[in-house]
Amino acid sequence: MRAVAVIALLSLCTVHARAQSSVHDFRLGGAARVLNEECIRLTPDAQYLSGSAWFKEPIDLDAPFEMRLSVVLGKKDVLGADGIVFVFHTAPRTGFRGEAMGVGGLVPSFGIELDTYQNLHRGDPEVDHLGWLIDGDASHGRDREAASFVELHNLEDGARHPLRITWDPEGEGSLEVALDGKRVATYPGRSVRSVFGGERRVYWGMTAGTGRLSNEQDVCIERLLLSRVDLKARQGA
Repeated sequence: MRAVAVIALLSLCTVHARAQSSVHDFRLGGAARVLNEECIRLTPDAQYLSGSAWFKEPIDLDAPFEMRLSVVLGKKDVLGADGIVFVFHTAPRTGFRGEAMGVGGLVPSFGIELDTYQNLHRGDPEVDHLGWLIDGDASHGRDREAASFVELHNLEDGARHPLRITWDPEGEGSLEVALDGKRVATYPGRSVRSVFGGERRVYWGMTAGTGRLSNEQDVCIERLLLSRVDLKARQGA
């Protein structure tokens, strides 16, 4: 019943959300540049850069929402780096470059990384992976609830990979991540909320970074489904 309620609420705002699914609804920072009406290049294939694209208005963690995006993580596999992060933060900022992937230094924040380079001192696996980042900390294996990862196939193939982020605030809440049409992870909503100390309204965006190695890293906006509660809050702000 909860899933049905969430889908019904999202469907009420679909028409409005389609009209707003544009790169012009995002504030760019760092190395990020608009590619076309659908896509933003977060970093070019150049060393030591970070870039960000933030939705201009905050979202409400008490309301359901869904972001349907596509990401391109470049064409260089072994010699490419570093990755892209979907992130919630209290302000639209650009974090540190390199292995920090544009989210390092953003406190408080909660991020979902698509990491394409193995940093051994960070506890990264050998393969591309998805990980949960709290306060921009890209390390794995520490005694933190979000210090875990999911191994993925090679993402540096030049292709667009569909990425869907779904937030269900009901009960304890949950944050679900689907990549290439398959659900790959679900994170407890209470842990996302705890990062922000009960603050309901946060910004969301995408960040990326390069270091000694680099790749072209893009995000494309497919469809943004925001609840009526969120839209009303934005209009009254």
